[in-house]
Amino acid sequence: MFVMRGIAVSLTFLFLVYAGWSLLIALGWKAADRLREISAKTRANLLFWLRISPWLVSTAIILTLVVPAYVRLEPRSVEEDIALPVVLGLACLSLLGMGIVRVLNAHRSSALVVAEWLNDANTLDSLDTGVTAKTYQTRQEAPPLTLVGLCAPRVVVSEATLSVLNRDELRVAVQHELAHMRSRDNLKKLAFHCCPFPGMAALEDAWHEAAELAADDQAVSSMGEALDLATALIKLTRTMPVRTAPAFTMALIDGNGSVSHRVQRLLSWQDARIAPHPDWIYLIPPALLAFLVGIATYGPALSRIHTLTELLVR
Repeated sequence: MFVMRGIAVSLTFLFLVYAGWSLLIALGWKAADRLREISAKTRANLLFWLRISPWLVSTAIILTLVVPAYVRLEPRSVEEDIALPVVLGLACLSLLGMGIVRVLNAHRSSALVVAEWLNDANTLDSLDTGVTAKTYQTRQEAPPLTLVGLCAPRVVVSEATLSVLNRDELRVAVQHELAHMRSRDNLKKLAFHCCPFPGMAALEDAWHEAAELAADDQAVSSMGEALDLATALIKLTRTMPVRTAPAFTMALIDGNGSVSHRVQRLLSWQDARIAPHPDWIYLIPPALLAFLVGIATYGPALSRIHTLTELLVR
């Protein structure tokens, strides 16, 4: 009974913290999105961590506070009514199940579409295209350029795209998709599906927009390449239908982003010097401070968490 009560209490806290933190993110993420002066890559990373933070925060609280407080301070022999924790624990399990179902459905639908695209696909000849990364030519009706796959992502190019873009335009367009590959953006989209909560669609769209701008920035290193990529976007938008990409893919153009804004940025391209330090280095001081404060207040925090547990089961 002690173990079952502990599981119910842990799941209850997981559900409450996850729901509360998700609500705060859904209501307040635009405050972080207004930081337009930061780079597109930094903004994309910030929005990604905000989106998955409910699971990270709730799991960290359960493992570092709730479970230790329960094991250390809860009497083994006490019989308590755990009806409410059981109900909320079942709600937490339902939330977990919803995330699993979302991932499986999205993966199945994406896999079916990608399998159709890759049917009879051929590897592009780098001598003819100037593309050194392994890239696959798909059928005429496939999207122009798309990064597909989770664990072993690949770039696929439609036959129609090869007839529209010249050698330089194709090369820089593929570099855009390879930037998505290096950022593991398909895996990030999978992580989003694991964190179901109403009202998060706008945040995910903002992340997608920032990720596209970041990939544009990483794909070009000169004004000539920026013009090539802008020309590729214009040509493909004008000559091919724009479709919404499957869940676990990143398309060069799809129905979720503004191509005109990307083209304007590329036409006004300026050499962006690489920052001397990675973005995460600025998180070290506040993380160290939080760690020290956590050590100093860990004992009292466990007592307060146990008090909340007692209130919950009474």
